[in-house]
Amino acid sequence: MRTLHRPAATIAAAILGLSLVGCASDPAETPDDETGGDSTASVYEFQTNGVEPSSEVTVRVPDDLREVMGADAGGLVIDQIVVTAHELEDAQYCAADLSMNYLGNQPLDMIAANDNPTDRESAVQTFINRIPNSGVDDEASVIEWLDSAIEADIANGYSESDIADSFEKLFGTPADLENDTYLSPYQDGDTGQDVFDRYVGSASDEQAPGTTIVAESLGLDDAHPQTDLDESAPESGTYVSEDYTTITVVGDCAASATDPDNAIAIELPSVDADGKSSAAATVEFSVMTDGTIGVAGEVKGYMRDANDNWITN
Repeated sequence: MRTLHRPAATIAAAILGLSLVGCASDPAETPDDETGGDSTASVYEFQTNGVEPSSEVTVRVPDDLREVMGADAGGLVIDQIVVTAHELEDAQYCAADLSMNYLGNQPLDMIAANDNPTDRESAVQTFINRIPNSGVDDEASVIEWLDSAIEADIANGYSESDIADSFEKLFGTPADLENDTYLSPYQDGDTGQDVFDRYVGSASDEQAPGTTIVAESLGLDDAHPQTDLDESAPESGTYVSEDYTTITVVGDCAASATDPDNAIAIELPSVDADGKSSAAATVEFSVMTDGTIGVAGEVKGYMRDANDNWITN
């Protein structure tokens, strides 16, 4: 039976890619090239043949692609991301520090443009969508409908289990997510408010914090402030600094630098004038326990021709 979960906020935003990096390792030194310090093997600009795995990877949209993109390039949020190893005291996980270089007033503009419904608003909408031919359109009318449904069922001689079953058929089984247990939708003496609260739980009526918006725009969930990271007993997740310029990602390590099963896929979106986003590219990172990072990706709508020039696809 389908459970009415508290929905997570869905964020439409635009940020470049990232990865996980090996746990307890010293980043290998990479040679400087003639352009001012970047190793050619560690700068990924969606080259046809990729780049060699490295202990530090810089991902950026190349200038020649931005020129071909024209006005659409103005919607990019990130100029580049530099990914380096983050050593943890616990060898169970790998971690990476992402140094974010934003464009313009990002990510503040992206955060300000977030108008997605809150968790509570999403829960109310679920009730509205599932109550047939009722005319309910907000939280108060949902609770009023539940009160009326309970009164009618009691008047018709329905038992506690009968009423609970009727709500389950409409809304699924409510869950206590904190304790990972299912709840009965109805108990004797419940009001409509009681039933509503049992389904909605502690769903927040506040917009998602900036840390969540930034993390989810990268395709990552389980966002936390960076100060929550416990180096000695880390938990997988995304840890975002207060100014959004550093993001630490903790997770499993890849078996090789080309391990697709443990690669992290990231969308690189572009935002329009209203702050709405669409994916411009995807980037995948595979990470080994020695800190080696493998990277691959593709740009949506564009490709390199035989002469390595960007053309529309």
